[in-house]
Amino acid sequence: MNDYEKLKSQFKEIGYLNRTIALLDWDHETYLPAKGVDYRAEQQAFLSGLAHHRLVGNQIRDLIESCESNQANLDSHQQVNVREWRKDYDRAVKLPTEFVELFEKTCSLAKASWAEARKKNKFEIFSDHLGQIIELSRRKADYYGFEHTAYDALMDVYEPGCTTQSLTPIFADLKKSIVEWLPEAIEATGDISADFLKDDYPLEGQMKFNEVVSKSLGFDFESGRIDATTHPFCTELGPHDIRLTTRYEPDDFTVSLYSVLHEAGHGLYEQGFCSEHSGTPMAEAVSLGIHESQSRLWENKVGRAPEFWKDWYSIATQFLPALKRFSPEQITKAINRVSPSFIRVEADEVTYDLHIILRYELEKALIAGDLKVTEIPAVWNEQFKLMFGLEVPNDTQGCLQDIHWSMGGFGYFPTYSLGNLNSAQLYAVADKALGGKAGSLLEGNYQGLLEWLRSNVHQYGKQYSPGQLMEQATGEQTLPKYHWNYLKERFANL
Repeated sequence: MNDYEKLKSQFKEIGYLNRTIALLDWDHETYLPAKGVDYRAEQQAFLSGLAHHRLVGNQIRDLIESCESNQANLDSHQQVNVREWRKDYDRAVKLPTEFVELFEKTCSLAKASWAEARKKNKFEIFSDHLGQIIELSRRKADYYGFEHTAYDALMDVYEPGCTTQSLTPIFADLKKSIVEWLPEAIEATGDISADFLKDDYPLEGQMKFNEVVSKSLGFDFESGRIDATTHPFCTELGPHDIRLTTRYEPDDFTVSLYSVLHEAGHGLYEQGFCSEHSGTPMAEAVSLGIHESQSRLWENKVGRAPEFWKDWYSIATQFLPALKRFSPEQITKAINRVSPSFIRVEADEVTYDLHIILRYELEKALIAGDLKVTEIPAVWNEQFKLMFGLEVPNDTQGCLQDIHWSMGGFGYFPTYSLGNLNSAQLYAVADKALGGKAGSLLEGNYQGLLEWLRSNVHQYGKQYSPGQLMEQATGEQTLPKYHWNYLKERFANL
């Protein structure tokens, strides 16, 4: 093998380790017995340390340097891979292996304490673990280095090039605009009650309907599956092993359906990479802001559109007979109902970004040391009241609802709103290219939209930066105007 093939082989083996860690994590969230948590934490810490040790070794450094000095002998895709492997190496080598092991073990234990705290509605159960994660996250930022704020270093892991200086003004304008427009949006669906669709929806029927819809989008169940967990997520365990999870409520089918649509969007992205590039950065997502654009596009632009329920009504009523008492128009209006609520993953499209901005502001304060862990519930509740006009009833519906902090995911939340902005822009351009209504979504015809995304987003992997990819696909870098135009058109036509 030449040095490029040797380097590729090294990263392939590191990929085996990382995907094994991901599999253990998926099992942790789905089937792990409560008494297995401590051992699982040790397993994941050991494997994370092993993967990190392999990555920062002299052999990989030397192979990267050799490939960089022989760029002329590499094709364009190989050059992208070497460039991205260099970034991975440079970031990883800044972290001591013992720190990586400690961080992984702390997060594994923290996820279990978060789940218990959420179940018992007691923030105190989780607070010590959270404090440890915040301190470790600050140390991680210091290891990485940063120009302006420690939070920038953490955010860059998920959204390369994104900084608080660039993001804060966008979020400030978004927050102001949402709060000002919210009364009008609420009025558009004000005649639908919050429990309008509540009824008896057998879990078996929900599961079957979710699978049929996911298949129609293009999700390949020979290369994936759906399971139940506390917090929905999608994880890639191999080139043909994409796991989706969802949460079921017996009286509300929309909880599982829209989380499946959301996670299927992530899964379609993972299944859309070119197989010839498997195991390399050319078959990896460029950022979570782009990844989230895929999930928000399928969940909202497709799944909440009037065309969706006109198309799926007869099939949905076969699996969920209780829906027969509603018309497709009533269901569409109900699932687009705008009303401030407590749970982010169940939020309507208009208020969703407020949930993200709240977390973004708290995270910045926590990492900067301007907010203490013990102050989180009170500050969360105070800010939530100012932004949403609601009194938070308990910690489970407040600061304990998301798993991300227990995973050490500080800097992750902003990518959700970036995904919103990107999804609206991508959908607008795709819709125009496909002749309106994204090539006619009626009769489950999603192939045209999926093929457009495969051609303009998925196939590129990490070839471009997030901004470059958006410009390549849409002719412009990410602009908030598309999101606003989409929201106003959607709620004007309900």
